[in-house]
Amino acid sequence: MASADTRSAEQDHFDLLPFIAIMMCLLGTLLLVTMSMAAINVGAGAGEGWVPAQDAGAKTPVLIEWDGRYALWHSDRGTQSIEEDFTQYVNTASGWIRILPIGTAMKVSGPRPSPFDPLIDYLDAHRKTHYALIAVRPSGFHNFRRFASRFENRQIDLGSEPVDQGKPVHLMLPPGTPQ
Repeated sequence: MASADTRSAEQDHFDLLPFIAIMMCLLGTLLLVTMSMAAINVGAGAGEGWVPAQDAGAKTPVLIEWDGRYALWHSDRGTQSIEEDFTQYVNTASGWIRILPIGTAMKVSGPRPSPFDPLIDYLDAHRKTHYALIAVRPSGFHNFRRFASRFENRQIDLGSEPVDQGKPVHLMLPPGTPQ
């Protein structure tokens, strides 16, 4: 006597729909978490926190933001805004000459103090332990080399990093680090 096949058609396969539904819920949750974190980190009011390397002989950075006209000096006394006018003074055999940014020159009795003098003098006095770290905004790209030459002419170590135009920048130094 021949045996009859008693298996039904439902026993030959299984349904993947519940598994796919669980995977879609998991992917949706991961996408929601990723987009939420991106919105928090890139959204309005988000800033950048720069953490300098903590090597044994590393110098301490002094944060300066450059936007093409103003430099913001972040110090332990707060933030100071300094306007740069790019006026240069040259000492010649016949006396001092002031060269304006537009290229005209005129004879003067001597150089006038610059608003940048305190910053340059501070970095010059602390050249063994500090360096200038400049956050360059897109509006300051066109004259950054001219701005940086003020530091380079005094052999002050210099670092630079581009940063978005409106994004705040903070230097995150360990507690007790002198600025």
